[in-house]
Amino acid sequence: MTPRVSVVSTVYNGEPYFDRAIPGILAQTFEDFEFILVDDGSSDGTLDGLRELAGRDQRVRVFAPGRLGAAGAYNYGVAQARGEYIARQDFDDRSYPDRLRLQVEFLDAHSRVGVVGGSFVQVDETRGERFVRMLPTEHAAIVAAMARYIPIVHTLATFRRSAWEEAGGYPVVNNLIDLRFWLRLARLGWGFANVPEVVGEHFVHPKSWFNSSFKYSDRQRDLARVQAQIVRELELPSWMYLYAMGRYVYAYIPSGLKRVVRRGVAGSRERDVEGPRA
Repeated sequence: MTPRVSVVSTVYNGEPYFDRAIPGILAQTFEDFEFILVDDGSSDGTLDGLRELAGRDQRVRVFAPGRLGAAGAYNYGVAQARGEYIARQDFDDRSYPDRLRLQVEFLDAHSRVGVVGGSFVQVDETRGERFVRMLPTEHAAIVAAMARYIPIVHTLATFRRSAWEEAGGYPVVNNLIDLRFWLRLARLGWGFANVPEVVGEHFVHPKSWFNSSFKYSDRQRDLARVQAQIVRELELPSWMYLYAMGRYVYAYIPSGLKRVVRRGVAGSRERDVEGPRA
């Protein structure tokens, strides 16, 4: 039978992270899914480990197309998917057991919502922070928040395959692939939502693809450009350009003050938590 959901995860040299995405997805309370794992040209033992996993669990499908890069691997994985809904999952992050159930139920009940995310625990190993990030749940608030930060976390988002097809897939760019994809969907009139529940954990660490591929100042500069594009193309209030301008300053703020700026100026709703999840 064709699964309703295709979970798509791409990985490059992911041997240290086999205890994160895989157990979280295989333990989902919603069971009608396939788990697509795309090895993006790993040079360690990742591919062997994935193939061994596929031999033990028929829900797992492994592909090794060679080195495609992040956006290319995302598009390749979705192209192999058979499900109506595509659940993204970074290999070094973790989904909680009810994530798929909550997001599928929401999409089933809201036909014009193209993508749904959820609140999440951010574990920032570079700054020693661990906090719950509570994201806006309504479409209008999410679109407005795009001018300030990324209000749907890609690694824990589920979207309609039809929306991905209408958008022409992920934009093949090097940085901010997710935010640029959300902008494509917004221009097409798709709705956005986040379920209020905490649906997983997102890890920030020095070896992550995002942190190892770009200088911090370059990331902030690119984010400023895309956020200015969002204000312009989605016809948000002109004063929101100030958030994009502020990105250039944020890159040079001492780490200890960044949390104050996030919560006070950008309006990020965060709640500190301690220790690992029980």
